[in-house]
Amino acid sequence: MKRFIFCIVALVVMMGNQAVAAELVAKVPKSVEISSQSATPYTIKVSCKGEAFYISASEQWLGVVGGDVMFSAKRSHNVKIWAEPNLTTDYRSALLELKGVKSGKVKQIAITQPPHLKSIVDGFPVRMMGSRYDAESWEASGICSPKGSSAMIAMVGASGNLLTTTSEKGVAVAGVGAGDYLLFAVPVAKAEAGEQFDFMCTMTAMEEDAPKYWIFEYWDAGRWNSLQSELRCAEDNSAIRYSFYNKYFRSAHNTSFAQSFTISEPIENGCVKVRLRALTGGNGKVKLTDNSKYVSLQLIRYNSAPKVADTKRMLFIGNSFTYFYGTPFMFKEIARSQGHQVDAVISVKGGQEFSEHLQLERSREAIMQGGFDYAFLQDTSPNAAKYADTQNRSILKASRAINELTRKYSPNCKIVYEQTWACPYDDYRGYGSYERLDSLLQRGSQMLASELAEFDIVISPIGEGFKIGRAQNLTLLHTDNRHQSREGAYLKACINYLLIYKQPFTTTVSDCGVKRKTAAVIRKIAEQVVLSE
Repeated sequence: MKRFIFCIVALVVMMGNQAVAAELVAKVPKSVEISSQSATPYTIKVSCKGEAFYISASEQWLGVVGGDVMFSAKRSHNVKIWAEPNLTTDYRSALLELKGVKSGKVKQIAITQPPHLKSIVDGFPVRMMGSRYDAESWEASGICSPKGSSAMIAMVGASGNLLTTTSEKGVAVAGVGAGDYLLFAVPVAKAEAGEQFDFMCTMTAMEEDAPKYWIFEYWDAGRWNSLQSELRCAEDNSAIRYSFYNKYFRSAHNTSFAQSFTISEPIENGCVKVRLRALTGGNGKVKLTDNSKYVSLQLIRYNSAPKVADTKRMLFIGNSFTYFYGTPFMFKEIARSQGHQVDAVISVKGGQEFSEHLQLERSREAIMQGGFDYAFLQDTSPNAAKYADTQNRSILKASRAINELTRKYSPNCKIVYEQTWACPYDDYRGYGSYERLDSLLQRGSQMLASELAEFDIVISPIGEGFKIGRAQNLTLLHTDNRHQSREGAYLKACINYLLIYKQPFTTTVSDCGVKRKTAAVIRKIAEQVVLSE
């Protein structure tokens, strides 16, 4: 009898296992091929008899809009699915699995996706400024490449929102929902485990109802990773941990964001991928900034750089004499190419004096993050000359106030004032000659540092470098004869770098997009100005 009962129990268990393994009674397409890229979710019609069901995807590049949602039985559902672009040279496949809530029975749909790439062409480094991207492709499908580069920018719509990609003012998108993301990918034939990279961008909220909180993530070891130690908690929602916020200001104040990361597994004939994922949604447009010589996007690889010897946290507060051609980004790139890691926090807005930065939300927020080793503070360019000429007390007052605020949140921070350059704009700022303006800029910077001796301010002699470069017929000014050119930005970044690290450049130093021979001349000038003193 016992043996009979055992056999009955075994038969029931076996039948139960067969029931679980049996196919769900559902009406679904056998297979679906999706395009290599589309920012718009796909819709598939499914139905199931007898029980509710869940749908899940077998691969991370594919997903169901809404995530882990239960679909009811007895009626058809238009299920939306999303997919990342297939940034490989081969077809890829995945499965969508319908699973009964009660029975556990499953039904599968095969998903295939053709490749977006015909071949892997190394894309590093990526430097995008101005309208240097394929606008037509971006508007049509939400994917584009910077001109002259094999890198790719794509919009991935995981939220189900109706996304609108436009290039009217840069790489812009509206209707972003929580979970949607901007994907940046750079093809590479081979990258070794342990290699380091820098991602840098300038982003703008164009309208009030734009997504505010964003997280930076990079693809490594088969998953998306965030740098947990560098995430911040939102003041208005402690559950949100974000990398940066991007807020609309009536007088535009862009987001400058820079992040270093390291891959733990090698990549072969693939892509280095990073993404900016929206943690909150909004219908308002966001864009990669595309005007006034802001750097829209950079992805830099340091495969020939020495290992990191030290890490410093640095603050950059300034105006157009700071953001033209991305001098803080250049500083970070130069430092890393020489074996130094810089964690950069940046607030730059055109035309701003210290007194105005003290009123700006983004500048105050940047300063109040605190814990800085160095703070590079750029007043509006003529103010140092104006102070030497008139001893205007409001300039001194604002200088003292921004120093006090900086030291309040970074007590051990070394403050650096940037002595800027003479230019012919507006009759040499009203002083009539290069020589007169250079002299006033130098004297005014020194006078302010002396008046504020309690802060032990260091003067960065950028203007002196420009004077030497001018004598050597280097084109250090932009076409407006006022702002720095790319070469001028590089000289400024080199001088600031040497001021901190006090060692001549090595052969691994980055040219930051400047022509090699010109970059070498500029570095020699920087060494002459800083290291020969």
